[in-house]
Amino acid sequence: MRTLFIALSLTVAAGAHAAPAEPIAGFGGASTQAERDVEQRVDASIGSADLDGWLRRLTSAPNQVGSPHNDDNARFIADSLRQWGWDVKVEATRVLVAYPTVQKLSLLGGEHYAADFTEPAVAGDPDTAKRDGVLPGMESYSPDGAVDAPLIYVNEGLAKDYAELERAGESVKGKVVLVKSSGAGRWVKPRLAQEHGAVGVVIYSDPEADGFVKGDVYPDGAWRTPRTVQRGTLGIDSVLDAASAKTIQAAKHTADLTIPVVTIGYGDAEHFLRALGGQAVPDRWQGGLPLTYHVGGNARVHLEVRSPWEWRTLHNVIATLRGSEHPDEWVIRGVHHDAWVYGAWDPLAGTTALLAEARAIGELARAGVRPKRTLVFASWDGEELGILGSKAWTAQHAAELSKKAVFYLNNDTTGRGFLAAQGDPSLSTLIDGVAADLQDPETGATVQARRLAKRAVDAAEKGKDVSGPIIPSRVGTGSDYLSFAHRLAVPSLHVRYGYDRDGDDESVPVYHSLYDTYTHYQRFGDPGLAYVGLLAKTNARLVLRVANADVLPWRYTGFATALGKDIDRLQASSETAHKEAQRHNALVDEGSYHLADVAYRKLQPPTRVDDAWQAVNLDALRDAQRDLLVAATAFDAAATAAGASGAPALSSAQTAKVNRSLRDVAPAFLQTSGLPQRTWYRHLLQAPGRKEGEDVAPLPGIGDAIDAKAWDQASAEVTLTANATRKAAEALRQATVALTQP
Repeated sequence: MRTLFIALSLTVAAGAHAAPAEPIAGFGGASTQAERDVEQRVDASIGSADLDGWLRRLTSAPNQVGSPHNDDNARFIADSLRQWGWDVKVEATRVLVAYPTVQKLSLLGGEHYAADFTEPAVAGDPDTAKRDGVLPGMESYSPDGAVDAPLIYVNEGLAKDYAELERAGESVKGKVVLVKSSGAGRWVKPRLAQEHGAVGVVIYSDPEADGFVKGDVYPDGAWRTPRTVQRGTLGIDSVLDAASAKTIQAAKHTADLTIPVVTIGYGDAEHFLRALGGQAVPDRWQGGLPLTYHVGGNARVHLEVRSPWEWRTLHNVIATLRGSEHPDEWVIRGVHHDAWVYGAWDPLAGTTALLAEARAIGELARAGVRPKRTLVFASWDGEELGILGSKAWTAQHAAELSKKAVFYLNNDTTGRGFLAAQGDPSLSTLIDGVAADLQDPETGATVQARRLAKRAVDAAEKGKDVSGPIIPSRVGTGSDYLSFAHRLAVPSLHVRYGYDRDGDDESVPVYHSLYDTYTHYQRFGDPGLAYVGLLAKTNARLVLRVANADVLPWRYTGFATALGKDIDRLQASSETAHKEAQRHNALVDEGSYHLADVAYRKLQPPTRVDDAWQAVNLDALRDAQRDLLVAATAFDAAATAAGASGAPALSSAQTAKVNRSLRDVAPAFLQTSGLPQRTWYRHLLQAPGRKEGEDVAPLPGIGDAIDAKAWDQASAEVTLTANATRKAAEALRQATVALTQP
């Protein structure tokens, strides 16, 4: 009995002196426990949030820019955040919008057939039966125009497809091109077609990408039906500029695109493909429809597009919760609320998560627990028309953001499955720490364990082994992180959950269609919204761990390593392109293409390409990268030691010095005048890829100059980037000194 009493006493004593909480990057011992207490309270609030009710409300009517319900959603979001204690502003911006009201695509002569740009109702999904305010399938900002011309099929409408078509002795000049929606963004395809002389473009969704080839179509399964039609934008930044927009409005087209463009489903596309005739396509061009695809060129079509070209108003909802200790340091969280039709997958499940986060954090603030840094929650408008709302806001507030923005977190589409995170490589430790603390609803494992398992399995399928941290890939151009990451150099993350298409974590099966509804999402996206709740907990931890950190939780070894890989990629790409050009020209000169081709195809030999090349000396940049890696390794070790259990607490003066230095790292890579070949972009290390299959171009200033064969400019960009890298290394050394020398 006495033994039992002693055991119980020891158990009580152990509870009274529990082991310290597992360290969190950026936090000391005392602040770690406080942060974990905050996160538990946030989790409890998110767990009680009305996720289903919010998603139902947000998706109850069409939500394109200018629609009554999209405006009502902005008011609802603003009112909700005010109710939860946030300081809210709704910032309006006028933009030019072109939603086609006349669209025609029909076969001329022979068997008449006309495309239908509307989508029929689906049994069991009442929203699909509504017609009020539903836009047809379209490409917004298509130039006005009407043409009667031959139709020709050009696969995905990429540069390599036009080269292959030319070898077959075919030309798109004076013709309407029919292209798949896959392979590149819709902004690229019409401009390439116009460059090659086409007079119109038809984009269609082939079933090999997201139709019956992938699985059962809606409503039996998640995938795109024959009559499912995409909507999208042809991407016009200039509609934000009043003077430029008025010129566009008068002309009914932009300066760089003058040919009409429509989009159709694969059910309609099948009729046009069957009418084509002509040569059978190369194997690479064959799609998923049950017919042999042909190039065509004889079947004629009538293509017509007309739009009102009207002014509409964007409404960005900007909610602020002032920080208790560092009010002039902003942690920004964003997701857009406009959609193509209902938008459950894209983006309103993510908007629902934002509401849950905002309520939980607002409740804590009202209870006296405020974040140390200011939180700015943004519900953007106009993303689907070309990321317009966030571009307008960042342009208007650029000077303030350059001084105050510490971190930007973005959501867009989301589903269930694996956590996917893209962004600044310095944020990998932050992501890993959050993922390790959250439980995956489907497996019961941690979110991090599932991420690591997926990476290992994916690598094994390629015959590779992997180890070490997961370093996020840099973001491209697809969502509202664009201005923050590429123009302001704010450390940014884009996160979502998903595993939809062949393990691809970026797929939405009914992308930009009428069928992106509440019912579809509850059946196939995230039944029960368990992952919407998990996304909210993920986001809340990410923003709070940055907002409350003693020392900003950035780690730079992965960042420096990623830069080294970028240098290797750039050099290898340049050398490979040169060798391929030389090899190609040698084969042309020797007549090898003619001899090696299949005779009955009657292919023309390709022409010579420009193989001029100079080696660009990257030694200075490699030296700077090694210097950065040494500085990054030292800082990361010092930061880990400072946050270890039992480490002496840092003074407020120390943390201020460290954070000041860390905030100098990312801006070191800004080229304020813009990159020479694309002046809107300013980040020396990242910009959108220009090569097929490339999302983000490594070291774009240097790479663009090499592609343009501007060798002096390439050398100048190497010097500029090396100097920026050394500047970043020096900032890290100063941060390390501040950490280690009180």
